[in-house]
Amino acid sequence: MQSNSSKHTINLIERKTLCVTAVDEVVSFDDTTVTLSVSDRFLNISGSELSVTKLSLQEGEIVITGDIDAVVYFEQAKRKSVLGRLKK
Repeated sequence: MQSNSSKHTINLIERKTLCVTAVDEVVSFDDTTVTLSVSDRFLNISGSELSVTKLSLQEGEIVITGDIDAVVYFEQAKRKSVLGRLKK
């Protein structure tokens, strides 16, 4: 995952339109959840009838429309190596 050195912004308009800048990657999306990689963290957008209406990874911008219920940051859990799991 590449790290975007610029700061990101989130603009939520009436819980219907979400604009995010400095997006590194769209990890996954469907009509209830969109997961983005933003500034070495992940951003999870959940709701209903979600749709990606604009996506420009070159510019690092995404626009998501729908009924947005939550915007949550999380860090990816570090996976243990095979040897680390065997030591238990």
